[in-house]
Amino acid sequence: MGDAVISKRGETTIVVTREVDAPRDAVWAAHHDPEQVRRWWGIEGHDNHITEIDLRPGGRWRFGQRGPDGGEVVFGGEYREIEPPWKFSYTKEWAGGDSLITIQFDEQGAGTSVTLRCEFASRELRDHVAEEGMGRLRASYDRMDALLAAN
Repeated sequence: MGDAVISKRGETTIVVTREVDAPRDAVWAAHHDPEQVRRWWGIEGHDNHITEIDLRPGGRWRFGQRGPDGGEVVFGGEYREIEPPWKFSYTKEWAGGDSLITIQFDEQGAGTSVTLRCEFASRELRDHVAEEGMGRLRASYDRMDALLAAN
């Protein structure tokens, strides 16, 4: 387990690396099994509902979060590339344009190194996500670590 290392690359890219103390197959499953995703992904204290994970090139994904105040946010996109248990990529739809996210899982002894490469439609969107979303990403991966440790 470790903290996420986040770096901006070029004009529109963020690269995040995170060590996870679990085998690659378990980390892969935690990213695609709806029940597991619901338990670790998103903002703490929000009710997550996974409405679609069609894990194939061209398949759609859709996740929603309902806050304590009843407000809801829904995220979605399309899977582009699927290479279990090594790598997958997908689009994520934003108000400022889509992003392309590629997540790679590399075995590191008994654990897994997870690398997210996030390519945004603009520098402004990249900078907004870097400022607003990276703390939530770290917290999500902390919850995933706890979920995998309990299994």
